[in-house]
Amino acid sequence: MNPLSIEAQLLGLEQERVRALVEEDHGRVAQLFADDLVYVHTTGLVQDKAAYLEYAREAVRYLAIERGELQVRLYGNDLALMTGPQCNTLRKRDGEQAVRAEGFATQVWVRGAQGWQIASFHGTRSVA
Repeated sequence: MNPLSIEAQLLGLEQERVRALVEEDHGRVAQLFADDLVYVHTTGLVQDKAAYLEYAREAVRYLAIERGELQVRLYGNDLALMTGPQCNTLRKRDGEQAVRAEGFATQVWVRGAQGWQIASFHGTRSVA
């Protein structure tokens, strides 16, 4: 497959992840993450797939997710690294005040039987 078409596919899937989180399409979010997911939040909290999905359903409400320019690097046909800025606007479900978290995200995408999925997501906060 053409590396440019893989890059376009992954960028489209990332847009789908953003849409699914903001629209609370948790079924689609689950499809986009691999079963062996390691999710590292900007706070340092580390979660597996089940814990992250529960967090997205029960703990926070994503109001907006903005991505800057993303770089996709392919390693063979079934592994890609996506990096770039991210700004989340979210609110704790038991709170009223929205919080903006600006940072940088590194995502490891793997292609398996379920298609392309995120196996690792690591966010870091921007230094003010």
